[in-house]
Amino acid sequence: MNTPTSTAEGHRRVRQPQRARRLAEALAQPPADDAGERTRALAAALLEDARRENASDVHLDPLAEGYEVRFRIDGALVETLLLPPEPGLHLLRSFKSHADLDPAFALRPQDGRAALPLAGGEISVRVATGPGVRGEKLALRLLPHGLTRPPLDQLGLSTVDYETLTRVLHDVRGMILISGPTGSGKTTTLYALVRELERAGRSIVSIEDPVEYVLDGVTQLQVNARQGLTYAEGVKGLLRLDPDVLMVGEMRDAVSARAALDAADSGHVFLSTLHARDAAGTISVLRHFGLADHEVAATVDLLVAQRLVRRLCRACRRPEPPTPDEAQWLRLCGHPVPDKTWHATGCEECGGSGYRGRVGVFEIHRLREGDADLILAHADEHTLRRHLRGRGALSLLEDDLQKVAEGITSIAEFQAVGGMGFFARDRAPVARAGESP
Repeated sequence: MNTPTSTAEGHRRVRQPQRARRLAEALAQPPADDAGERTRALAAALLEDARRENASDVHLDPLAEGYEVRFRIDGALVETLLLPPEPGLHLLRSFKSHADLDPAFALRPQDGRAALPLAGGEISVRVATGPGVRGEKLALRLLPHGLTRPPLDQLGLSTVDYETLTRVLHDVRGMILISGPTGSGKTTTLYALVRELERAGRSIVSIEDPVEYVLDGVTQLQVNARQGLTYAEGVKGLLRLDPDVLMVGEMRDAVSARAALDAADSGHVFLSTLHARDAAGTISVLRHFGLADHEVAATVDLLVAQRLVRRLCRACRRPEPPTPDEAQWLRLCGHPVPDKTWHATGCEECGGSGYRGRVGVFEIHRLREGDADLILAHADEHTLRRHLRGRGALSLLEDDLQKVAEGITSIAEFQAVGGMGFFARDRAPVARAGESP
């Protein structure tokens, strides 16, 4: 049951306390003589609730009246309940202590990692904090031990994109770069590609910050700046291990980009992720990192851009006429408006959201000689985008509309994660969204 609640600011929050019922029960218990024992009970209850609800992240947001507990479920933040100030602060400090962060209030962001006991096993948590005017915010990324990563054929790739990726993996020589915003599933795709390469008998090494998941058959190094193990030094050391494939978890700055270039220049297959809005935007990011056009043109082989959208709940989805907003949006994108398309409704199985789980939306380009010529000529991002679009591969928008036509997701969901209508091809065929899957 959703509970509207007024706050001091006058904003009415819709909370779903049933999603944090273990935490609510722990709060209702009489205070223990040992304050630390109560805090541990609250932490365990919070993590149990988050795991039960399949939350990927937990947020503790400071408010005037306490701490708002929010779960990120299928990419959407859900407000659950309000913690009183004292137990909320103790909980925040407890997670910081487990992650070896300064437990006192800090004036700068901090991040770390902790392995915490949980019923039936252990859970690894990435802990991040940041100062705010109301107090310190805490964000937990839950990384369960032994989590099965989906293979490449279960990420939501179209048949054409899947065939492109599997074919390229057999003869790629250079960089494979996966781009998208935070939380778009880049690491999942990265690990799925590494798994395919490992099955082919390749020697694979990686340097990551942090190592989120341990991969069988892959030698993984954790960046440790205090001990002098930076991305640059790590890449140099890994190249001496006779690898076939080298992976860097994320290209974050000029230093990691230069280290990636050194690996690709050595003739090795190189995989990494970075933040960019689409495939053409990836080239702009590499330029911002200080790589010259001739370096980019010579080393980049495959570009993968992606988003995550929520899957429609198969128990309650309904084919209905597009809303006026959806129809207008499709026309602006140059796509025909179908008689019907699939919409979220909400039922007990999906907790009233209308969605269950998430699936990837992709844009994939294998760079060719003509693409390299444009990069060498310092073509801007828009020119590159039009050129790649003209080669016939699906854009993010077109891949999503195919999934809308198949009843996998909705137009409203794709609009919520960033639309991308700007990147649609001028004249593109689209599957009939009124067809039943």
